[in-house]
Amino acid sequence: MSYLKVPGVEQEKKKSRSILRQLSQLSRRSIDSLSSTLSSPRTPSPRATFSDYPNPCELILLSALQAHVISGDDMRNCATEIQSLTFSEKQKLVNFFKSDGDAAGILENNAFKAFNCSNLSSDLLKEDGAELLEQLWLKLNNLVIPSLQSMCFPLSEIDTSFDVQTLILTSFRDRVLAKLLQDVDQEIPQLKSILLTIMVETEEIPASLRTKIDICLGKSPSSSNNNKPRYQKKTRSKTDSCLSSKRKSVSWMDDMQDPNSRKSSTFCA
Repeated sequence: MSYLKVPGVEQEKKKSRSILRQLSQLSRRSIDSLSSTLSSPRTPSPRATFSDYPNPCELILLSALQAHVISGDDMRNCATEIQSLTFSEKQKLVNFFKSDGDAAGILENNAFKAFNCSNLSSDLLKEDGAELLEQLWLKLNNLVIPSLQSMCFPLSEIDTSFDVQTLILTSFRDRVLAKLLQDVDQEIPQLKSILLTIMVETEEIPASLRTKIDICLGKSPSSSNNNKPRYQKKTRSKTDSCLSSKRKSVSWMDDMQDPNSRKSSTFCA
């Protein structure tokens, strides 16, 4: 008889799932309450997509998004759980990480907590605000993204375009960075590495945000849009020459009939 059929074991498993479910609902309520107290009217609260997942990996993913340290064993177990999900469950998880999914709202809530505010604006970057943004950025790159990459790679099996790093950076760009830079009017050298990474690693940057990024980098938006690039690659044609433009003629004398004759050439400008 298999041990899985022992009533005591079945009861313990059901109890464990029940406790996990309660913890998941508790975590979900904490996110909703945080969003309702801190989010601005323009910021929708997370829709608690995790409520559709009766799987242990949901709490681990939630912790990873909140920049908590995840052990190697937990990450392996979570990846195994995701691998065993059905196709529809995996698709819901993929949608969870997209720009209109709930992961973006959790990243924004992280910013609310970091700045201790209810609305993200450019005023927060004054004084030590740039340092707070740097700390938030370091957690995103050193904790959030590596942990999610280690756990979510099975999702690429159903969506080859799925890239959790790009999705997280894009959500951070649109839900956090764009709001912090919306009224910026001066150069902020401390943000240079963050902004350059965002420009390289994300696509389809809104024109308004790109303008603000140029200002933070010390560039003039008007000149960068209207002037030609400082350096342009010139395509040379076969008729181009680095020598003088004067035409040159060449004569060659070679008498094959006379073995004593010498070959000679004359170049005339």
